[in-house]
Amino acid sequence: MSAPQSMTARRSQVRSLLVEEVVTSQDQLRTLLADQGIDVTQATLSRDLEAIGAAKGIAADGSVRYLVSDTAQATRLVPAAGLDSIARVINEVLVSAVAAENLAVLRTPPGAAMYLAGTLDRAGAPQIIGTVAGDDTVLVVTSSADEAALLCGRLLDLASGSGPGLTTPYRSESGRSSRRGNQRRTS
Repeated sequence: MSAPQSMTARRSQVRSLLVEEVVTSQDQLRTLLADQGIDVTQATLSRDLEAIGAAKGIAADGSVRYLVSDTAQATRLVPAAGLDSIARVINEVLVSAVAAENLAVLRTPPGAAMYLAGTLDRAGAPQIIGTVAGDDTVLVVTSSADEAALLCGRLLDLASGSGPGLTTPYRSESGRSSRRGNQRRTS
């Protein structure tokens, strides 16, 4: 068998191994890949695991192993914190956030949009249907205009280091979002 030559092919193989085998460590995964003719460094393997959304978790049988995020029978060791878990990334790269119908339009410095989009995709926030990234803009698709406005408000709060966490609803006493179309101010 010939080894995959592209990053995409390698990551696909890593995903397949994690779904088909009980993999409990990166060393074990490196050995399995080497058996298939794929030589990879530990650093590259760590990036591959993050890119495909793999993390250690508890499988249905109670074993601790690497799981891919779409492995439905698994429960993560650390419960998903939604967007709270990405506060550092948001603080580093979010320049502005504007709601436009059911879309949240997020601006980043040049070259950071794909990083932010991937981070949002892996956050597991239920209000995010999907993301599309360019060079400095991320479009986040939500189910409604209200969800897009709430998401923008939450992301802006995370970027500024203030406001409520995202595991609780962000609504004013009237029940409506208090952050429609706001933008982060940069100094």
